[in-house]
Amino acid sequence: MSAAFDPEAAARALLAVHRGAPRLPGLTPPPPDPDAAYAVQGAVIRALGGGAWKMALLAGRDRNAGALPGQGVVRSGALLRPLPADACIEVETALILGADLAAGATAAAATDAIAEVRLAFELVAPRLADRRMASPLELMADGFGSAGIVLGDVLPGWRDGMTGRLGIELWLDDQPVAAPEAAASLAEAVDFLSWLAGHAAAQGLPLRRGNVVITGARIGPLPLDGARSAHARVGPAEVSARFAQP
Repeated sequence: MSAAFDPEAAARALLAVHRGAPRLPGLTPPPPDPDAAYAVQGAVIRALGGGAWKMALLAGRDRNAGALPGQGVVRSGALLRPLPADACIEVETALILGADLAAGATAAAATDAIAEVRLAFELVAPRLADRRMASPLELMADGFGSAGIVLGDVLPGWRDGMTGRLGIELWLDDQPVAAPEAAASLAEAVDFLSWLAGHAAAQGLPLRRGNVVITGARIGPLPLDGARSAHARVGPAEVSARFAQP
């Protein structure tokens, strides 16, 4: 980490946006490396309180994670605060931990720690004004742009491995949305969770019972384009959200 970069100052700038200030044109200076970006994440979470994580790929290729504030996790049907005009939505699966998970956890221990897998939405709206112009490390420092998680119903049969696509149906403003769905197995999520146990502990944020871990977009990100509601379904499992308008 460069001595010229102050993660606490970067975190203060992001926290101001979390609390209602205008979005930032960028972080000045930007984080010079992943350690610096993680230091910003940690400072933000110390201020807001943790409880959630997201699987992420830095620059679309390198495994990393976003530490997210627990206060951003809401239940299905919630009315969410107004989002920026360029906000997006993803349909995901969320792991709910039923036990603490220490660094060095085996795949078997990680599997045993999962109490539920729920259908979920992730809202994407960085604290940075134009995510197209932001560097990957700036977005990483900002929790990879996550703006909240909506938890839906438990997915039936998740213990069977969730191999292949789930057959997700999605509606925005009650209009069906045709979008490709990515396939991801429970084994892949468990592999990430095992890695995350060590990463989270190294960040001073060890995984705890009740933590929510989202495992990557199965659909999206898709622009909300001012939609007032979203609804997704996999068999009997559903998740929905309503969006307040500016």
